Amino acid sequence: MKRGQKNKVYKLNKTLYSLKQASKAYYTRIDSYFPENGFHKCPYEHILYIKTTSSGDIIIVCLYMDDLIFTSNNLWLMIKFKEAMIA
Repeated sequence: MKRGQKNKVYKLNKTLYSLKQASKAYYTRIDSYFPENGFHKCPYEHILYIKTTSSGDIIIVCLYMDDLIFTSNNLWLMIKFKEAMIA
């Protein structure tokens, strides 16, 4: 950032969504993250990832386009997952 120009922004001529390989790159990266962190892909619905703990807690993540929808029966699992996705 240059002095006196902090109110200026960059204009993108091409969005990420319009790139041919953008969705494939996103999916490949996120698809490798889940197995590395204890999630299993649902055999019936390939956009669902499920992680269970030995205490019976479960977290379910649904990948839709470039969004993640997740739910759990344990608030702590949801907080940890959300922090991991932000980082």
